[in-house]
Amino acid sequence: MLRVACVQTDPKLGDLAQNLNRILRGIREANADLVVFPECALSGYGFDSREAGLRAAEPLPGPGSKEIQTACRETGAWVVFGLLERAGKRGLFNSAALVGPKGVAGVYRKAHLPYLGIDRFTDKGDVGFPVFDTPVGRIGLLICYDGSFPEAPRVLKLAGAQLICLPTNWPEAAEVSACHSPMVRAQENHVNFVTCNRVGQEAGFTFRGESKICDHSGRVLASAGREEQTISAELDLASADRNRVVYSEGRYELDRIAHRRPEFYAPLARRTRPARVRRRG
Repeated sequence: MLRVACVQTDPKLGDLAQNLNRILRGIREANADLVVFPECALSGYGFDSREAGLRAAEPLPGPGSKEIQTACRETGAWVVFGLLERAGKRGLFNSAALVGPKGVAGVYRKAHLPYLGIDRFTDKGDVGFPVFDTPVGRIGLLICYDGSFPEAPRVLKLAGAQLICLPTNWPEAAEVSACHSPMVRAQENHVNFVTCNRVGQEAGFTFRGESKICDHSGRVLASAGREEQTISAELDLASADRNRVVYSEGRYELDRIAHRRPEFYAPLARRTRPARVRRRG
């Protein structure tokens, strides 16, 4: 069993030192094997220009991830946290890093970008949807708006993910994403699914918290409120590999992977535009 914790924080825009200290304290207090923090937990999110985002960005590995590595080495924990990643001289990505006692073990760059906050100015993610094989399990990462696209977690599941972590910055308007989507994404993919949202106010938005830890059946094992808070639960990651679910042998059995019909799914890989409606008369 893997003990997973979500630490809902209230990042301060551009204050990397304060945000890093909050992350380090959260790691040490969580008492968990895997500790997940929100999207842009290190940098904040609501920047109004690319230049402002670049000033709050760090490379990977970088100063923040090295401090987090030290905390991982001290506690034995693994950590997922969000940051603005500076790549080369001008590259800027909304990223999530997976860090363990030996350093950065994986980096995911947000693929689906809404017109909101710093995502208006970041580069599109260019790493696809990798799965990271770690001593604590096979972990896939997504970020916030990625969870609105069912293809993304499905790709991770088919690549062998046992657990998907989704750091996010869901504001008040994202009620459906925060309150309903995590369970659906877990159940439809038979994969453990963890969302870690931020709280507080920034750039005119109020963030709703409500982080969740869901098992592969979609059952909510832990759910947070709307304040800074840490939640935790134990997950059996290996159970996500057993896709065949038997409710009544020979009478009621489901396998959401084996029962797929990929031969009918080709339209998913095509870029299409809505058909134009022709006016008559």
